[in-house]
Amino acid sequence: MVRETTGSFRDIIIHPGETLKEALEDRAMTQKQLAQSIGMTEQHISRIIKGKTNISGRCAKKLEYALGIPASFWMNLQRNYDLELAEYQDRNNISDEEYTIFEKIRDIMAEILSLKGESLEGDKTFGVIQARRTFRLSSLLHIPDVMPDALYRKSKTANIDEYVTFAWLRLCDCHLEGIPKPEAGDPATLLEHIEDIKGLMFGDDIYKTLRSLQSLLRSIGIRFAVVRHFPGAPIHGMTRKNPDGTLDLCLTVRGSRADIFWFSLFHEFAHIILEDFDDIGSSYSKESEQIADRQAASLLISDELYTEFVKKRDFSYNSIAALAESSNVPEYIIIGRLQNDGYLPWQHSYNRYVPMYKWQ
Repeated sequence: MVRETTGSFRDIIIHPGETLKEALEDRAMTQKQLAQSIGMTEQHISRIIKGKTNISGRCAKKLEYALGIPASFWMNLQRNYDLELAEYQDRNNISDEEYTIFEKIRDIMAEILSLKGESLEGDKTFGVIQARRTFRLSSLLHIPDVMPDALYRKSKTANIDEYVTFAWLRLCDCHLEGIPKPEAGDPATLLEHIEDIKGLMFGDDIYKTLRSLQSLLRSIGIRFAVVRHFPGAPIHGMTRKNPDGTLDLCLTVRGSRADIFWFSLFHEFAHIILEDFDDIGSSYSKESEQIADRQAASLLISDELYTEFVKKRDFSYNSIAALAESSNVPEYIIIGRLQNDGYLPWQHSYNRYVPMYKWQ
């Protein structure tokens, strides 16, 4: 269903025929006299003046001879009229379905425009137009056909909305555009920096930590950004391999728990190390996700140490702290792993050792 807007905007779109009528009146020339002087029918001239026929290039040239007004003047009038009419029709042919899509992505659009130093229009009709221009689409209905080439790790339980996901991925692009593009690197070298990255987990200033992480990853060919989470796009992270060999990596902030943030990062590292880019253009397969989960877990905590720890069934804080020290990770990483594996309840008193990152 197409919803028409009301207003006088259509009334102020002036067809070139009105200007032609004024030019004839100024010269005391009739439509018949003009038609005779340029070799066209009086009916054709009448249709132009009534706005029912446009001025062609051939007609504009004839008018130049007959009225002494350059053909370029008439063609500019016609071009401006056509553009204004197209703009009017564009605004008045937005379907209810497209408005619904816009409402889903309104908050992400506002975030994208804010990064560009702009503001989202309050009128939703103009908001749709802004979204079309921002995403370079003639209609938001085309979003499913142009999903970006990126792999993203989604929540196992939440539903994904493809329109919100598309907008979130474009938000990632906006954040990444502000980061200088690195030289292409070898994904395998990421393994050489794992212990350095784990050391960053102990920092008290999360923003300083992120800057250090961003710098380290850029040195091996990876642009990295943290992007706000939005309902409808329950994505933990996104990884993309660019044609020039560089990589883009974005993490969303969901739940604000430090252990979830770092595990999600190491999960994306696993995909990079394994060069798991075969399913480009979609979310990771279930099998691929499971492999990356296992790899991330072993990168954070040695499989051998973790297995031995669990066998002892001693989940006291001192025991957890000892495993954390031998694994070069904060205690909250161990606690989060034990909670995820069902050895500790999520509401366990040890939750006080799992920091909540405060994001702005």
